[in-house]
Amino acid sequence: MDIEGREKAENKVLLLYFMNRVRIPVSNMQLTRIMLENRYMNYFLLQQGIHEMQQDNLIITETRENIDYYTPSPDGLKMLEMFIDLIPLGIRTRLDKNIDAIRSVMRLETSVVAEFTLENEDEYEVKCKILEDFKPLIDIRLSVGSREDARSICNNWKTHAKEIYPEVIAVLLGKS
Repeated sequence: MDIEGREKAENKVLLLYFMNRVRIPVSNMQLTRIMLENRYMNYFLLQQGIHEMQQDNLIITETRENIDYYTPSPDGLKMLEMFIDLIPLGIRTRLDKNIDAIRSVMRLETSVVAEFTLENEDEYEVKCKILEDFKPLIDIRLSVGSREDARSICNNWKTHAKEIYPEVIAVLLGKS
């Protein structure tokens, strides 16, 4: 196997290894952030690997809320089992050591959602959600008059959603 082919195979096996170890569906954005922050591979090799694995049915792609999430397919898991030794032991050890922290951050990223869209010249729609296993626990939509207000609401929701949710439930149940 030439050096370029070996690097591509190693990258695919590393992606499968990560997806398998994290045990939750991984978005392209999350995968990109983790692989680039840890310098496991560059952006272009990552995207090429994902695309080729989709073509070869090594990963399953599920789209939720216009975001693609990846998990290894049965064929991908077989490939991982056969070629796991392509991943350097140091990289596997480092990933295994940090996988619980990575999983926690990923769950938080996918469980608290805040976004806004321009509806017309002077109105923005803000969507704030908390998801558990990709099902909404709470889904709030607001109309606000400025981009600054929309951005502020999104930032505050991301920071305080876990505190706001129990308060809203308590008020709605008449227990506050």
